[in-house]
Amino acid sequence: FTLILVVAMAETNLSTSYQYLNNFVNKSGYALAESCLEESLVRLENDSLFMGATLVFDSDSRCVTVISGTSPKTIFITVVDGDYQQTFSGQASLEPVGEVVNATLLNWKET
Repeated sequence: FTLILVVAMAETNLSTSYQYLNNFVNKSGYALAESCLEESLVRLENDSLFMGATLVFDSDSRCVTVISGTSPKTIFITVVDGDYQQTFSGQASLEPVGEVVNATLLNWKET
C-alpha cells in the first residue's frame, strides 16, 4: 500500500509540474506576443506600409510579425520561446488625425 501511495504522489507531483510549466509558458508567450503587437502598432503609426519584422528577445525567445491588408491591417504574430510556439492574430485600423496616424486595435486572440 505504501509503495502505491508513493507512486501516486510522485505521479501527481509530475502532473502538477507539467501544468505549472504549460501555464508559465502560455503566459510568457502571451506577454511576448503583446510586446510584439505594441511594437507593430507603433511602427504602423509611423509607416503605414510596415509589413512586419522579427524581434529577438534573447537566444531562446523571438517573435515574427507579418502584417497584411490595408484597412483594417491584419497582424499575425508567431512567438517562439525555447521549444514552444504560439500564434496570435489581430486587426488594427489606422486613422489619420491631423499630421499623425493613430492605430486602434480592433481584435486580438491566440489562434
